[in-house]
Amino acid sequence: MKQPKLKVLTPVWAQQIEVKRQGDTLLVAGWGRIPYAIDEQDVGSEHVSKLDIFKRFHNYVLRNLAAERRAAGDAGVYQFADANTDEKLIAFVEEFGPVWGKVRTSKWEENGTMTLVVAQSMEKLRNEQKRFAAVAKILQQVNRNSEADAEIIATQMDEVSFLVGYALALRGNLQYPDGPMDKETPALFWANRALCMVLNGYPSRLVPCKGEVFEMPDMNDEGIRNAIYWQLRRDYLAQRAIGNCLNCGGHFPIYKRGARACSESCRRALRNQKYWNKKKNTVNRARRKKRTGRK
Repeated sequence: MKQPKLKVLTPVWAQQIEVKRQGDTLLVAGWGRIPYAIDEQDVGSEHVSKLDIFKRFHNYVLRNLAAERRAAGDAGVYQFADANTDEKLIAFVEEFGPVWGKVRTSKWEENGTMTLVVAQSMEKLRNEQKRFAAVAKILQQVNRNSEADAEIIATQMDEVSFLVGYALALRGNLQYPDGPMDKETPALFWANRALCMVLNGYPSRLVPCKGEVFEMPDMNDEGIRNAIYWQLRRDYLAQRAIGNCLNCGGHFPIYKRGARACSESCRRALRNQKYWNKKKNTVNRARRKKRTGRK
């Protein structure tokens, strides 16, 4: 009998997370950290969504902090790009762990997992969010190809400190350093170089598992930053379009042509709005008749 193909999971930062705020620092405690690749067959399909960080990203919709926190959605790591308030940033850390902080304590447990505490600076967290949001918006423009907006690309480059030179080059409309490129506008030329420069700063690693070798993000005790950029790297290589949800405005990768919303709740809201726009005159007429008692 043919054996099913081995699938390696990128583990969550910790299976249980607790966050306490002390001034402008978040103390993030994690229990059940598995700092190595996991074979999906070893954990069972019912546990995959809890142990695979990318499944957790997919199943978490950041804007639904109060009511529908775990509504299924397609936004994935782009939820971090849309976490533009402290409330949303803290909620993100509570769900996934620190983005990048300093390890205060770490301890190996008898069951082979780790318990650790990481100090996540709120200032650094805000800066990480702004940088990731800017890179996501550059990617969004790159995947628009010839319709890419040069000013949007340059503005977002300004948000990433070491890309400012690229923004100046784009705004200055300088000549291509390697000569003119076929079907590549100056905006795309500089944007592609900017994306490569950023993503090269978050390299992947090769992991052997049961006789096979897999490429995956380098998951560190300090935080999940490499996993966030790993998904962006995959969308970039796949030339996957990044859309804006027509209901909430959040970013999401477009896996299906014509997709307009980032989650089922947003798709439902758009359907309801479409129905209301089509039927509102009939509904309002019926309501008026009911109030006046006319038949």
